[in-house]
Amino acid sequence: MTNVLAFTTTRNALVRVLGLTLLCTLVLASASCSRMSQSWKEEVRLSDGRLIVVKRTAKGTMLRDMAMRPTGWEPGETTVRIPHTDGDVKPPVWRSSLIPVVMDYDRATSTWSVVATYLFCGEWYDMGRPASPYVQYISVGGEAWRVVPLQPGLIGRRANLLTHIQPTHMSPMVREQYKEMAWRRASAKYKSISTTWKTNC
Repeated sequence: MTNVLAFTTTRNALVRVLGLTLLCTLVLASASCSRMSQSWKEEVRLSDGRLIVVKRTAKGTMLRDMAMRPTGWEPGETTVRIPHTDGDVKPPVWRSSLIPVVMDYDRATSTWSVVATYLFCGEWYDMGRPASPYVQYISVGGEAWRVVPLQPGLIGRRANLLTHIQPTHMSPMVREQYKEMAWRRASAKYKSISTTWKTNC
């Protein structure tokens, strides 16, 4: 009887240890797999008709369903690196937790502009729940990026940056044709700069 009791106690202890080990392994695997880091090159058509290629990155947390399949991502940081082109001033790397929608350059004032928007409500809350879902950044003459009021001339401007960023298997080069297909499936605020928007936040 004593041997049976000792065996049962030992077995139960072993089961608990194995269970905890398995749980810890799953938690660590899930944590490491949840990090997302993508980089790619992208064709961007400016308002003057020029086609340039920018370098982009997206880092954040991968979102998964119950079967651990990737379903989306939560941004941590996105960047846009604009190349040096003839006659244009090269700006610093643009970086933010927002999703860039429109990028353009005004040669007359040597000003690069990036208009970005929120992907999740938390970012919108952190910005103080502004009336517009868009934030405009400018870099004048190669200086640091700064936030400015959204310029009226950008209202209605069609998106020229990829907003549907995949958490896995991003193409190393995103062509205009692919963005056109993605644009058709995008929600309204990612298609063009609008003064009206609906939010579920």
